[in-house]
Amino acid sequence: MTPPTKFAKMLFEGKNLAGWASRKGGPAGWKVRDGAMEVVPDSGDIYTEQNFGDFQLHVAFWLPYMPKAKGQKRANSGVYLQGRYEVQVLDSYGLEPQDDDCGTLYKVAPPLRNACKKPRTWQSYDIAFRAPRFDSGGLKEKDRVKPFISNVVLIQGNLKISGPTRRAMETDPATPGPILLQEHHGDLVRYRNIWVLPV
Repeated sequence: MTPPTKFAKMLFEGKNLAGWASRKGGPAGWKVRDGAMEVVPDSGDIYTEQNFGDFQLHVAFWLPYMPKAKGQKRANSGVYLQGRYEVQVLDSYGLEPQDDDCGTLYKVAPPLRNACKKPRTWQSYDIAFRAPRFDSGGLKEKDRVKPFISNVVLIQGNLKISGPTRRAMETDPATPGPILLQEHHGDLVRYRNIWVLPV
């Protein structure tokens, strides 16, 4: 596992879901076992109670093997930056990268290369996120820029996007937001070693 850098904040230490809430309301409904959090079907997305502006994020994920499933039905989840911008989590092992595969900013840009490991293997994202800037009148001055790597391979460069991706939380893009993990039709995705370094 990649240890947190100095001054980083642990968002999940493998023991409980303290600091996380359910998008449906109330406490996070996922389960914790063997040091990882795992999706509970129909429990809904979960997100951090703390909000973030600019940050570096590390998150490890594990995908179940679903050989009979195809496309978006194959171990689907997502990591939403500020609750707005989805970095896709999906079993895309061995596929030609598309704009909805693992490593994409969903429906914005395919990854530069496919760095996915086989399912049932721990993988990771390391993401540098720069929040949008707005002028005093509320007009956006700059798009978001988000380079990130997966499994120690650069898969996105300075990627600019114009707005939130699908299923985003409806919050003001000019304000900080949480880290959200998606529950997608009960796919039993797991996460661990989640930490953030506010910039």
